[in-house]
Amino acid sequence: MSDTTHFPLVIHWNQPLPDSAGSPLLLRKNLGGKGAALWDLLNVMCMPVPQFCCITASAFTATLEHNNLHALIDWLDHPTQPLPMSEQNIRSRILNCDIPGTIISEITTFLQQYPDNYFAVRSSGTVEDGTEASFAGLFQSILNVRHLPDVLDAVKNCWCSLFNERVQTYMSKQRTSVPLGLALVLQRLVPAEKSGVLFTVDPVRGADTEILIEATFGLGEALVSGAVTPDLYRYDWYRESECERVIAEKEYQCVRIDSAPFIQLEPIDAQQATQPVLSTQEVSELARLGLSIQTQTGFPVDIEWALVNNEFFILQSRPITQFGYAAIPGEWTTADYRDGGVSSSICTPYMASLYKYVIDSTMGAYLQRLHLAEKTVNVWQRSFFGRPYWNLGEVKKCLAKIPGFNERVFDEGLGITPRYKGDGMVTRTTLKTLVNGIRTLTTINASVKRKLRESPQFAKQQRARLQQLAATDFSAMPDADLFSCYETFIQQEYFVSESTYFDFIYDNTNLNGLFKDEVEKTSFDMSQFPLLLSGLSGVSHMTPIEHLWKLRDQILAQKDTRNYWLDSSITKIVEDLNDNRQEYHLDDVRRYLDTFGHHSRQELDLLVPRYVENPTYVIEQLKEVLLQSTDKDPRSRNDAQQSKNQAVKEALIQAAPLLKRRSFKRKLDQVREFLWWREELRDLSVQFYLYVRKITVEVEKRLLKTGILQQPNDVFFLEMADLIAIVRGNMKAEEARKAVIRNRHYYLSFAHYDIADEVGERHGSFAGISTLQDHQYDTNAIKGVAGSPGTVTGIARVIADIDDADRLQPEDILVTRCTDPGWTPKFSMLSGVVTETGGILSHAAVICREYGIPAVLAVKHATRTIKDGETITIDGSHGRVILADPSSQENSSASRTAETEATV
Repeated sequence: MSDTTHFPLVIHWNQPLPDSAGSPLLLRKNLGGKGAALWDLLNVMCMPVPQFCCITASAFTATLEHNNLHALIDWLDHPTQPLPMSEQNIRSRILNCDIPGTIISEITTFLQQYPDNYFAVRSSGTVEDGTEASFAGLFQSILNVRHLPDVLDAVKNCWCSLFNERVQTYMSKQRTSVPLGLALVLQRLVPAEKSGVLFTVDPVRGADTEILIEATFGLGEALVSGAVTPDLYRYDWYRESECERVIAEKEYQCVRIDSAPFIQLEPIDAQQATQPVLSTQEVSELARLGLSIQTQTGFPVDIEWALVNNEFFILQSRPITQFGYAAIPGEWTTADYRDGGVSSSICTPYMASLYKYVIDSTMGAYLQRLHLAEKTVNVWQRSFFGRPYWNLGEVKKCLAKIPGFNERVFDEGLGITPRYKGDGMVTRTTLKTLVNGIRTLTTINASVKRKLRESPQFAKQQRARLQQLAATDFSAMPDADLFSCYETFIQQEYFVSESTYFDFIYDNTNLNGLFKDEVEKTSFDMSQFPLLLSGLSGVSHMTPIEHLWKLRDQILAQKDTRNYWLDSSITKIVEDLNDNRQEYHLDDVRRYLDTFGHHSRQELDLLVPRYVENPTYVIEQLKEVLLQSTDKDPRSRNDAQQSKNQAVKEALIQAAPLLKRRSFKRKLDQVREFLWWREELRDLSVQFYLYVRKITVEVEKRLLKTGILQQPNDVFFLEMADLIAIVRGNMKAEEARKAVIRNRHYYLSFAHYDIADEVGERHGSFAGISTLQDHQYDTNAIKGVAGSPGTVTGIARVIADIDDADRLQPEDILVTRCTDPGWTPKFSMLSGVVTETGGILSHAAVICREYGIPAVLAVKHATRTIKDGETITIDGSHGRVILADPSSQENSSASRTAETEATV
């Protein structure tokens, strides 16, 4: 409990925090979930919160130590161990213990400031009210206490609840083994005239801009207990309008009796029985407070509130961790979008609108060319919770016209957890479906052949245009010319680049699926199928890291240059690079940036500068590569993968029927060539995004000068259509500024929210059938998608996103939600990869196969189920992650083993 020893035993709402103790992690460890939330609400967000003090987690351990209950202190550090004594014995000892005088003195000081008030003593667990696990209702809270003896009794009773059996059962289910602590919130109870709860997103409907408010007259206790029926209000903050109100017929209200420490229900007067609890203005004001809290936390919250003398008070705020999606018709997914990068994190409205512009134009058109789609569907992408999703339900309807379509196979191939029993939709072979299938297959084959013929010339034309763009000085253009250039570039050149790439993705997915179906009919070992797609010589996504290794060889060959790179700070090297120094191979670094500077850490986040704009990350990569051993060299590893590919290719040919072997070889070559070109067009797409960002930023500079936009990056909080309207003069400045503010609120509302991979009526916590347990082989094994073959045992490093990637150590097994192309340089140091998303053609799978490291993808809740620092085994051939026995994990961080088993 070392993180709590320097913290005060009791801290008051208006008391400064100790130095360096204000980090979210330390705040939660000391004040618990509720206490930390209240502290942030009052002191960071400036919300109206009733005064409180926190009896910190340190106070509890100090009390246990004061009463020689050291066994309980030890158990708090290892809560998965059996209790050191019976729960009844623990309760007796805590209720009879002496609370240190310093704690009692602080509590007394707080109570004396509000002599006529009642108080609540609320448990605030250090693992409570998190974004992933709530521990809701497991710890005790006691309301309506007034005098010191009653408060102290309430404190002890709340402490006892930390040791109840429900807490241990819940922790076991959550695989939570972190140390436990319990802080308490002692808060003034306000005499509410109106009260209720507010959900910044309705947890049942899932409409992401609709706020749900429940309100009742009097105190909120009766609402929570279900004793009264509340009014219901829905307010769409994005459109600034109340969209529903349901006024309940009221019989009772909850009131506090001044002469006694309890509350009771009283009949409501006839005038209030049918009167709305909240006026339109009060709904709007309350929604404004809820939105403010959501934008500052970055995730949806559940708020308890009260109204006293026309003033709102926020009593509590906690994350909403579970959602249904009743308000979202159909099925929508981020599959492929996550690994491509556009949905791997919060997405700006501008970037989402660019993708929507392409998807809405290409996906329906592609399916129509396959004679599978009707022209009536024109919405193929929508944004939910700040990320783009594509129309999974409509795609399934189209594919279901083909014989042999199996919904479960389709979903699992994309890494989607099925939300139905059995195989879901399955299409039987009939004359109609057979005709559809033949026509579709013929169209796909013709499209693939045409693309392979035309791709070299298309790539040549695109590279020539990129050279012209590189020589264009957008800053020298007059406003009218720049605006015209922007509109033409986005609507035509960008569209051609991206739509061609997307069309390649559609065909590549179908081609790979058709080939895999044929291979499955042979005796070939399907666990080796990913290796058929590995060892792609000269593939574009490997070229940058290979060039870094060439630079490494040159630097290490010269003593002075080697010392300069190893001894100089990143800042110093960047300064020398910007000062145009030529020695130490800095001129080669500049040439590297000229060639590969279009990349960035997050290539589909246009807020993030490209490497050519900020070379810091390239210098970090190069310094990292200098320290790696030669066995990490991607060039030799790719050579090894090519050898493995040749071996499995021969195995496939031998497994195929004799008369079909030539056909199988030709089809495999076609699949590999098409995948190579898909990656080549991806790189061209990324190069065009360099100029999307460059020209858009230049347009923003002009709009900032004229006052249409207010601050840097405002342009990325406009949709593409709005920006075009502005440069055409069709949108007024005031309207543009309102759009930016509205879209910033939407972006910030979900900036730290771990979104669902799929949304819609069939998905969500209230509709799902499949759970994590459905994917387990045994107690310690979880199932995913086989992405890259091989078996490895090593230390799991659970990484939130690429900004946290510096924690990776050589031979770690990376466990993360998803990886976009910006992760590529990190893969050379890893022994394996586990992601929560992705399929066999995803970025993570392709890169891992080129490096020859095992990968298991689409492991649901991997970042929660697998603990940072524990030893795991991943089987990339069969898509399994084997967790070590929890009892053996205590010293896992100290050991590091990683032995890769080559499988050919």
